Amino acid sequence: MIVLYSFIAVFIAWIWVDYYRLIDIYEQEKLKYLILTFFLGCASVLVVFGIQLYVLDSFYFELNGNFLNDFLYSVFKIGLVEEIAKTIPFLIMFFLFKKEFNEPIDFLAFMCVSALGFSAVENVLYFTEHGPNIINNRAILSTVGHMFDSSLVAYGIIRYKYYPKGNKVLSLILFFFLAALAHGFYDFWLLFEGTESGGWLMTILFFLITVSVFAIILNNALNNSSFFTYKKVIDSNMVLKRLLSYYGVVFAIQFILLIFHQNFEHAINNLVASILLTGFIILVTCIRLTRFKLIHKRWNDLKLEFPFFITKSDPTGMNASQLVIRMRGDSFNEVSINVFYEEYFILNPLSKRNTNMGTPRLAFIERKIFLYNDDTFYVVKVFDGNENSRYELMLIKAKTANVTMVNNKYPIVAVLKIENFADLDNVQMRAENFKFREWAFLKPT
Repeated sequence: MIVLYSFIAVFIAWIWVDYYRLIDIYEQEKLKYLILTFFLGCASVLVVFGIQLYVLDSFYFELNGNFLNDFLYSVFKIGLVEEIAKTIPFLIMFFLFKKEFNEPIDFLAFMCVSALGFSAVENVLYFTEHGPNIINNRAILSTVGHMFDSSLVAYGIIRYKYYPKGNKVLSLILFFFLAALAHGFYDFWLLFEGTESGGWLMTILFFLITVSVFAIILNNALNNSSFFTYKKVIDSNMVLKRLLSYYGVVFAIQFILLIFHQNFEHAINNLVASILLTGFIILVTCIRLTRFKLIHKRWNDLKLEFPFFITKSDPTGMNASQLVIRMRGDSFNEVSINVFYEEYFILNPLSKRNTNMGTPRLAFIERKIFLYNDDTFYVVKVFDGNENSRYELMLIKAKTANVTMVNNKYPIVAVLKIENFADLDNVQMRAENFKFREWAFLKPT
């Protein structure tokens, strides 16, 4: 079984290796370096055993049921030691292949892939000890948890190298300590004897908060890439579908193993329970980690918040509404409209009868701007004839509700009039502050 469990653990790790390759849109890393980092991460488990055997065993420091003792044990004997171990493969790769570390997301990718190697070995040990019942839970909670903890170490390095403000050395130390603290806090609620009833719940709530922080860290790294360009965006729908497909395979593997390990009835009951709890966690995690708002040089503050929030379906209060759950992050997938960025295209009136433009017009997206609440607009040249003729500058904003595409190919946009060009630099401006002209759709020339 250990060979099968090893295959499963590697597949779980691959889910997130592939994820980094999908979101690293500016300058993708060579797979061979990530694979090497993964195997070094696997070997880093030996560092933990070595520290335990030759250093920590000389001190009597064990779990004893005391709240403070067990918390410190979780932070320092587990969290700190494992974060040191996971950092070593990163440092080896950094000093051997410095040229590969040329944008912030590289530091996160290599550090987190090292964590995935460590997590894979840990998963094999747990699968062997506890059987297939825990595969789904560890595939999301432990695996992403290890990545998040290591991402804090990487983020300290990123801030040291790229962030223009603050004490750089203090930042390195602070984020390494935060990594050990986050790791220990997560484990503490599973280990402390006084939390049998609520420890699991505290771990899940903490995990969901870390997912939101992790998304901000990734977003900041992408925002500050040395190769940043608005011509490239992340296809969030494609990444989300890929992640959910992978986790569908994990669910299927666990289901099949439980049929042979237990029986069909047990497998069905476990599948239903997994879909209700683990499935929810996977869905929330994958959605939040695929929603990015890429703004050049933007450093978003790290916030302790859940990846979702509860709001009214109609926040204006003008219509009857109900409470709904919404995910944080930008839900609009920019891929469909971004293919026209800095390109010539045809701006077509959506209605042939009620149109100010009259006929389809040649247009060119000149730049992208972000106004109130980082709402995305595009400044567009709309020509009278060909690209050498007179033109008028207009704003377009993607339609994000109800029908958003023509023939499932051409994005629909609101065409807005610019009456005062100073408004383009006023981040308090909203779509309703511009005069609406008409709906149109974008089509290649």
